[in-house]
Amino acid sequence: MSDDVTLDVTDGVATVTLDNPEKMNALSPGVVAGVDRALGEVRERDDIRCVVVEGAGDAFCAGGDIGGMNEREDVSGHERAEGITESATRVAYGLYDCALPTVATVDGYCVGAGMGVALSCDVVLASADATFGLAFRNVGLSLDYGTSYLVTQAVGPYKAKELALTAELLSGSEAAELGLVNHAYAPGEFDAKADAFVETVAEGPTVALEYSLHNIDRAARRTVEEAIEAESQAQSFATQTRDHEEGVAAFAEDREPDFEGR
Repeated sequence: MSDDVTLDVTDGVATVTLDNPEKMNALSPGVVAGVDRALGEVRERDDIRCVVVEGAGDAFCAGGDIGGMNEREDVSGHERAEGITESATRVAYGLYDCALPTVATVDGYCVGAGMGVALSCDVVLASADATFGLAFRNVGLSLDYGTSYLVTQAVGPYKAKELALTAELLSGSEAAELGLVNHAYAPGEFDAKADAFVETVAEGPTVALEYSLHNIDRAARRTVEEAIEAESQAQSFATQTRDHEEGVAAFAEDREPDFEGR
């Protein structure tokens, strides 16, 4: 890993921590490279059932590294666009395309491209006093890191445009009301409730959940007939897993299933 990102794997949960709190975990080259390497390790292991992304200190992620941008004034527009594409592909799309369930736990600032990082995950859990915002306009920039797609998917085009035009800052509670995040927990309960949610995901039938998430991500681009076909193919694979056997046995024995993720 990069010194700016750590990876911990415990009880099937891989926790990727953006760990540059002095810069509010901004997307510096070190953070981008660290997330990319962490996701690469996750893909290579067979003992992980859920991926959690969090930020160290008082921020989840403050977006782009504005200070670093000033150091690259001699970079051409083409080179800058290529750099943004590469960075967003390694981090935001890397999370979005991750086969395993991904959960962003947001406690603190999550603004600009940081929202792209969070919303690239399957589920976003926030502290009620977290701060969300499409702050691009405040530094004279347009949306990037997939936010034009991800925010629109979450709240619809008209609200997404309003958030882009105003750079309004939202609390975690307000973000939950809009549908930007799944849950906003009281600050004193955030860690415990987020951990409980992640535990529920990690203890599930991982292969079946991966297929479900895969099909949900592609639902908007399919007809109903195509969705049914994709679901049928996924189900045919899920029925061959040990977790399916365990689920059926647990149902017959009137007990809770003990899934292995296989």
